[in-house]
Amino acid sequence: MSNKITTDINSLTPGSIVELFELDLSAGSAPSTVPKFRWFNGGYNAELQEIVWQGNKYSGLPIEASGFEFSAQGSIPRPNLTVANITSLLSGVINDYNDLVGSKVTRKKTFAKYLDNYCYTDGYPVGGVCTGESGSDPSLSKDDCLDTNKNGSAGTWTEYTQSTCEAAAGPGIWYANAIADDTAHFTDEIWYIDRKAVETFTHIEFELSAAYDVIGIKLPSRVIVSNSCPWLYKGVECGY
Repeated sequence: MSNKITTDINSLTPGSIVELFELDLSAGSAPSTVPKFRWFNGGYNAELQEIVWQGNKYSGLPIEASGFEFSAQGSIPRPNLTVANITSLLSGVINDYNDLVGSKVTRKKTFAKYLDNYCYTDGYPVGGVCTGESGSDPSLSKDDCLDTNKNGSAGTWTEYTQSTCEAAAGPGIWYANAIADDTAHFTDEIWYIDRKAVETFTHIEFELSAAYDVIGIKLPSRVIVSNSCPWLYKGVECGY
């Protein structure tokens, strides 16, 4: 968690928190070429317009997330993530990729005041332009543009400035945030889809688990025995 965030949460008027989710299907049964899904809780703006954070576009979507709280006592949390399914987009993806079991969910949080500058062009907001990417998709988000596995080979990412935005097709409309800072955020949380709990025409609910809360995983992974060292004396691992 950055120093700015620490200062903000201890202030009287910290501002509005934006909660964002990144779904990586390739951590499960999907191939690595499948682009990541990025959403933010649509409650942040009533129009459900896309926002830009760390160069990546996030679509507004009704999301309900619960059970993320950690406690010093009791079991490891197993959060529930409920996502709107009105367009049936997720239903199609679920059918193709084993209910998304094993897919990685990254939960991100920041204050709205730190969101990126962006250029509104061709009907959607973008933080920059992807060039030299073999898939020839200039609308890619930053992470997908730089990823060798997404949509072809890795490209070059160039952030928009006011002058390049206004010269873009449209022309583009520049939305500046004087205190934009993509390093000001809470610590990212990594979770994995353990199972699909509910699927209806209106919503889908997933149960998540931590990476180490998986059947067959033992912590610590190496057995420690009192008064006994498992390494070869003066070997590489010994370090004596």
